Amino acid sequence: MKFLVFVFLLIIATASTIRAFDYTESDYDSDLLENLDEIENMFDNAMAQMNLTALPSATCAKAASAAKRYATCGCPYVWGGSSCGCGSGGLDCSGLVYRSYLDAGYSGITRVTTTQIRQGSGCNSGCSAGNTGNCKTGDLLFYCFSGSNCPDHVMMYIGGGKAAECPKPGSNCRVLTPYTQAYYGCRSMC
Repeated sequence: MKFLVFVFLLIIATASTIRAFDYTESDYDSDLLENLDEIENMFDNAMAQMNLTALPSATCAKAASAAKRYATCGCPYVWGGSSCGCGSGGLDCSGLVYRSYLDAGYSGITRVTTTQIRQGSGCNSGCSAGNTGNCKTGDLLFYCFSGSNCPDHVMMYIGGGKAAECPKPGSNCRVLTPYTQAYYGCRSMC
């Protein structure tokens, strides 16, 4: 597998070098230049399929359990919050994800939605806010309510068609059926 990654990186480096020097078709075979985008897309797809960042499913199950605990113990929404003593402190939406994965023993999760969406891999085919049947416990469901700087909200799938979220100021974290309004995408850590 490391060899395949190396080969793909070599191909991308070569393609990038050709583009960087802006060679003309007379300098290189025109077929190669026409296929640079296709080669880069193949590399991106292969890297996504390799799922190099996958965590053990037990870690995601522990994270989902922690998220459910925070979402049912009276933990308040606090913008920028990343710790909750179930009655003290507080969490925001990405803080719930961050704290839950930390509690599960994974320290590689980032703190905000705009970087969390670039972690893990794409969710199983068919997993979405409107169809959780193919989602895995611990999957992250992202939303865009503002229309800019998206995603701007995240919730964690905890199983059984439910998700944990910390929705907004003045509200406590909660467990609910994921809503489909403003759904943006899904990422899987496992």
